Amino acid sequence: MTMVVKGILIDLGDTLMFIDEKKNRKYVEGLLSILNKYGSTCSVDDLAVHLGNLYYGSSKGEFKNYDEYWKSLLTKLKLPCELHLVKELEKFWVKNYATLFKLYDRVVPVLVGLQRKYKLVLVSNCSLGMLEVVRALGIDAFFEAIILSYQVGVRKPDKRIYFEALQKATLQAHECIFVADEISDLEGARMVGLRTLLVRQGSHTTHEATDPDFKPDFECNRISEITTIL
Repeated sequence: MTMVVKGILIDLGDTLMFIDEKKNRKYVEGLLSILNKYGSTCSVDDLAVHLGNLYYGSSKGEFKNYDEYWKSLLTKLKLPCELHLVKELEKFWVKNYATLFKLYDRVVPVLVGLQRKYKLVLVSNCSLGMLEVVRALGIDAFFEAIILSYQVGVRKPDKRIYFEALQKATLQAHECIFVADEISDLEGARMVGLRTLLVRQGSHTTHEATDPDFKPDFECNRISEITTIL
């Protein structure tokens, strides 16, 4: 690459890591077993939908802490927001949530190589608790800054989250590349002057894209291949 690049901004979900669907199903079933003790009549699939909606809301910064997060779920399910139930759900989350996620093949060697040459910044649309997941996966030390949407209060492709990342890492947009699996994320990155690299390994590449035919500056099929480009 002939251009001057000082920083790499990297997405998290479906770019560096993915969720283990079997474990996630068991996680939802475990939560449901707790809720059933308190009168829930929700099915596993319905609870999964509620959790997905809760995750999205949390990723926008709707909840300040885990108590608010779980009380919101209980309200949706029309269950009493009893403190001992909230704490039981939190305890189950703490024990199990981070185990649902796995890194893609060769993510650590890729980050080791990139860190030698660039400032790395993690930029993710995610819910409360994802910082603990990043730490559990052992990748937090690779990043100059970790910018998570629930902390910033806005999701990609909102310009503010990219500017926050650049500011925290003392980088300029023209000297950075944004790496992600989502076209919508790359659209936002281009709007602030970042170059873009699409990793085609996520399941929702054009999800929420304004232009499904968006052409990134670079692309590859797997995160393990980006060192051949950068």
